[in-house]
Amino acid sequence: MLPPTAAPGVEAGRRALLLSIGALALTFMVPVMGLALGVFAIVVCVRAWRTKARERQSIIMPIIGFLISIVSIFTAALVTWFQMYFSNEFNAYGECMKGAGTGTSQQACVTRLEQAMERRLPFIPKGSLRLPFAP
Repeated sequence: MLPPTAAPGVEAGRRALLLSIGALALTFMVPVMGLALGVFAIVVCVRAWRTKARERQSIIMPIIGFLISIVSIFTAALVTWFQMYFSNEFNAYGECMKGAGTGTSQQACVTRLEQAMERRLPFIPKGSLRLPFAP
């Protein structure tokens, strides 16, 4: 005798929600992978939504998953753009920090990074950008 299985709609809703949460978590670790998983999670959420609506079940899990996926995609896209836009500045900062042996030289690297970022952002007044990871 086989064990009872859950209805396909229940599993689909749970799967959609878990994929969406996974996409959000992955966005904070590897934004590009979070973006890809977020798109995949949207597809799964829409399919689960249709399945549950057709079976007259609650569609709350796919809706929550859909909203989490949208947040994940937006966040991943924003972080990816930020990293690509400032890639030269971050590379220069990394090279500067490799040679920085004292706290003063590390602070000089942070100051150079702040100035480089201010040059790339025209709407930021000069000298107003303060990065939180200064030594």
